[in-house]
Amino acid sequence: MLSAGAVGPYVAGNLIGFSIGLVISILLLALTLRAARLPGTPVANIALAVCSLLWNVGGLADILAISPGSLNTPDPGSIALAIQFTGAAVWPIPMLVIWRHLAQQRWQCICWRLLQVLAFASAAVIVTGIWAAAAGAPFLPIVGLKEFSAYDATFLQLSAAALLLRGSSVSRTLGFSSLVVLVGLLLTTLSVIVERNVTPTDSLQCALGVTGQQSVLLIVIGTFFLFARFRFADVFIRYSVRILLAGVSAATFVLLIDSPFVERLGVHALLPGAMRFFVMAIAAAGLVMCFVPLDRRLERLVNRRVFHAPDYRNAVRELGEQVRRLYSESEVTAAVEAAVRNTLDLDDVRSVALSRLPVSLWPPGMQDGEVAELGRGNPLASLLSLNELELLVPVHTEGRVHSVLAISPGVARRSLVSQELNYLRSVAQQFGSRLDLLRLERDMVERQNREALLLQQVTEAELRALRAQINPHFLFNSLNTIANLIVTDAAQAEVMTLRLAKVFRHLLAHSSRTLVPIREEIEFLRTYLDIEEARFGSRLEVQIDISPEVAHTPVPSLILQPVVENALKHGVGPKIGPGRLWISARPEGDRICLSVEDDGVGVNSGGPGTANGHGDQNGGVGLRNIRQRLVTLYQDRARLTLQPRDPEGTRVNLLLPRDAEWNGDDKPDR
Repeated sequence: MLSAGAVGPYVAGNLIGFSIGLVISILLLALTLRAARLPGTPVANIALAVCSLLWNVGGLADILAISPGSLNTPDPGSIALAIQFTGAAVWPIPMLVIWRHLAQQRWQCICWRLLQVLAFASAAVIVTGIWAAAAGAPFLPIVGLKEFSAYDATFLQLSAAALLLRGSSVSRTLGFSSLVVLVGLLLTTLSVIVERNVTPTDSLQCALGVTGQQSVLLIVIGTFFLFARFRFADVFIRYSVRILLAGVSAATFVLLIDSPFVERLGVHALLPGAMRFFVMAIAAAGLVMCFVPLDRRLERLVNRRVFHAPDYRNAVRELGEQVRRLYSESEVTAAVEAAVRNTLDLDDVRSVALSRLPVSLWPPGMQDGEVAELGRGNPLASLLSLNELELLVPVHTEGRVHSVLAISPGVARRSLVSQELNYLRSVAQQFGSRLDLLRLERDMVERQNREALLLQQVTEAELRALRAQINPHFLFNSLNTIANLIVTDAAQAEVMTLRLAKVFRHLLAHSSRTLVPIREEIEFLRTYLDIEEARFGSRLEVQIDISPEVAHTPVPSLILQPVVENALKHGVGPKIGPGRLWISARPEGDRICLSVEDDGVGVNSGGPGTANGHGDQNGGVGLRNIRQRLVTLYQDRARLTLQPRDPEGTRVNLLLPRDAEWNGDDKPDR
């Protein structure tokens, strides 16, 4: 029995503790009910949450029913104690169920079943006796049943821990969780033993009473650190730690205000009330300032030690950088599946097209982009050959759900918690965005290819039209020459006709080719010049110099014939006496220079060439045709120049880009 002076701290400590426990229990019950559809042990989780709720409701009611100045409890207090210790008596049953998966060997399974039977039997005895005592049965002292309940829970759970944890590969997280649970049990039991067998001071007895009542919170939180396979374990632990931290802050504040140090300050101060208020304000401000950094550090500690949570932001960022370097959907899909599997340590992850899933089996909200949580026995698991299929995470592409990430954590792994679901949503968003970008890039390339094909077709049509202008002009001149030769030299006219036929056979054979090697262009020019020799005879001397380095470089077909024809007609033709013609091809850096020179009348002679061909510095129809063809084929990368030759004559230079080698096709390799 506590003295009157110790009642206040005892009531304050337990009032804070049971209030915190009640809030945590309600939170736990709400989250476990929300996750009841998921695989795992939801019934045991709910039962444990109900036991915790009964303990804290009964304890809070018992504290509120205490008479001022003593710890005597009326009849309502007995009912409150019955509620409280009903939760304590039933407590070992769900704890053993949650620990069941640790029984691996046959002897452990047998011992676990024996402990389960003992837990049910002792719970039945204790609950029956407590409610009988609350109803007024004189032969059943409720205090003795309270002590028996504490001893029973401790014995059962210590035995289970010794049997199930022995010889098994226990991770640090499992060991830490088990340690927290057992510490809570031992503190509760030891406080009862010390309180009943030792006569401590009022302060120690008060501390033992509060510790024995509130150590149950350690059991609740420690259990759900790992053993609870439910979706919101991380939310529960995060808020529970925050609530506990708030409770510790409140208890610290109360103890500080009631401490002898504050009382002495009030005695020595001129205004005791003002001094007490000042100390209260300073203490409250300090506790508030410490709350946020402590909460963040505890949250990081729990994530690292309990959930082994990686840096999800960094994981999403690294995945984004990885998929940006991939350019096929299969590579992106494989990278996403591997990243999710390795980051969350999952048994299997698969990207499944939504069209593969029958519409009748689509979970509710799937088309709206909601994550679908699947329970045991869902037909989609057998359809996708995933035994432990738990989640379907939608992937949005082109503004709709195109596929889903099928998540199978595996039998040995706990269920995914809420922060892991947030990571999966971020990954699905990255996945969908990259697929959208790949499709956009593919459509853009296809559109560019179509546009390039259309442009090529238009360009070829323009080139054929321009080249077609040359053929009638060339034919007209050749037929005039043949007509003249028929009168003066019939044999030569026959030779001329055969050569003309050879030229037009060449034109017909290469009518669809836009580019030809310089070698073929020069061979055609030789045939053409053979025809012109019939007109000029010994007056014409031709010299051709082709650099072997550029012999196979592609140039537009029939690009030199109009230039040569122009030189003969307007340069060498009007000249009195013999004339010479120089044709050359040579490299000039990254370009090739085709040159046609004559020693005729020149561009400034004032003769016939001035009006018809060279005199306007732009040339006649033939040279204008060449300029148009060069612009169509090379844009601004080619150039034609017309200039006088020293001491007489004209020089025409064509500078063409030399960025490809001839490969035998119509087009050069660009």
